Order: sequence, then C-alpha cells, then structure tokens
Amino acid sequence: MLNFISILNLCVTFGLTAGGIVAFRHGFNRAANEIQDRVIKALQSEIGSLQDRIVALEKENTRLSHVIMTIRAALKRRGLHITIDGDLVSIHDRSGNLTQTSRIRGSQPPSGGDDPDMEA
Repeated sequence: MLNFISILNLCVTFGLTAGGIVAFRHGFNRAANEIQDRVIKALQSEIGSLQDRIVALEKENTRLSHVIMTIRAALKRRGLHITIDGDLVSIHDRSGNLTQTSRIRGSQPPSGGDDPDMEA
C-alpha cells in the first residue's frame, strides 16, 4: 500500500509539472501573439501616416514646381533667362552680359551673407 501511494504521488507530481510547463508555454505564446498583433497594428498605422505624408509632399512638390515655372516665365518676359541644371542655377539676360551662377544648397539657412556664389 505504501508503494502504491508513493507511485501515485510521483504520478501526480509529474502530471502537475507537465501541466505547469504546458500552461506556461501557452501563456507565453498567447502573450507573444498579443504583442505581435499590437506591433503589427502600430506599424500599419505608421505606414498609413507615412503614405499620407508622401501624398502631401507630392502635392507640395507639384505646387513648388508651378511656382518656379511662374517665376521663370515672369522673369523671361523681363529679359532674364533662368537655367536650372541639377543643383546649379544660372541667370542670363537677353544681351548675354549679365550672368550669375549659384549652387542650390540644402535646407540649411544662409549663414549671414558670406555666400561666395552670390554676386551683388
């Protein structure tokens, strides 16, 4: 009888241990899946906002291109021709006497008038 109780106690101990391991793994997997779902939703939201930002920037780029074309047309009527080649901007008058060439800089503000490309 003592031997049977020891074997039964051993079986219950192994059963509880196996059940604990299974419950732990199930809880861990469930938590990992919940975190994964939250991350996916956050990334989808971020993608949506970035796509909206791209659309807004494309509209702004189109608007700025129209502004540049308008300025070029207005200056051309006054006798100044503007040529934009990459980051190099050249301005010529009709007679060819006045020529000014400047490089387009990044988004940094001018550094207080120390621009060697600008002519007075």
